[in-house]
Amino acid sequence: MTAGERRLARAVVAGLVLLVAALVGLVFLLLLLVTVAVFPGAIEIDGLTAVFWALLLLAPCSLLAAAVTVPVRHLVRGALGTASPTAARCTDAAFGWLSAFLVGVMLLEWTPGVHAHSVLPAVVVATAGVALAPLVERVGR
Repeated sequence: MTAGERRLARAVVAGLVLLVAALVGLVFLLLLLVTVAVFPGAIEIDGLTAVFWALLLLAPCSLLAAAVTVPVRHLVRGALGTASPTAARCTDAAFGWLSAFLVGVMLLEWTPGVHAHSVLPAVVVATAGVALAPLVERVGR
């Protein structure tokens, strides 16, 4: 590849990464707004800057949650062995829910301008994530 082709490839990859990040951010924002609407007393948001802070903190919180749940998930799946594909899917779903719940709790606690009075929004977002996972997987194919 020539230098120009490499720059073009990098620009395309960077554009795709930004597009995916924007889509994840929009889905997060939609879930946040729906959760605030459904449970009005559970979260108070000081303004739009709190949403931007939450979007900035989303990746580090996700990494921390993954650092906790991925090793434990591998230990559990190793202990289960190759018992059944259904057990493996259930384990993945359970640890996916736990990871999303941890991200939600961290965001509720650490985001400036967000005042959470309940962990119910984290439960709702984690459950919605597990419920939407098959749809996302199907669209991904």
